[in-house]
Amino acid sequence: MRSLWLALGFAESTSTNKNSNTMKKLTMILLAAGAIAFGTYAATAGARHFSPEKRVEHLKKTLNLSDAQAAQITTIFKEHQPEMKADRDAARAAAKGSDAKKAAFQKMRADRAALQAQITPVLTADQQVKWNQMMAKHEHEHDKDGSEAAPAQK
Repeated sequence: MRSLWLALGFAESTSTNKNSNTMKKLTMILLAAGAIAFGTYAATAGARHFSPEKRVEHLKKTLNLSDAQAAQITTIFKEHQPEMKADRDAARAAAKGSDAKKAAFQKMRADRAALQAQITPVLTADQQVKWNQMMAKHEHEHDKDGSEAAPAQK
């Protein structure tokens, strides 16, 4: 351990000046580590909200979408992307338990329902069954993590 401290420039000293330099170095190391940790968190914080292309890529695999269906659904997601982002931002900005937060979640539910209503007719009957199961699971997961969720569509 002592060799690590020496390698980092933390030589043992009784001098006030050297102790001050040691504290400065330690502070810089801690700040750098904190910045790296925060940067990692910030980079992954929005990872839950994938691009329309990533979402459709996932749906293409799980629902076995045709290329034409994938193109239609990509367009739908892109059309709704700005309002969905605004809904998320409004929900994050509102104080927990406030009327503003409740209103933000209600708007989010309505916008999500409109999005789902546009996607459903693009799907075949079998794909719609699986889609509805996926949406019900998604809503259930939101209920578990404490965020408000819309009721599953039937």
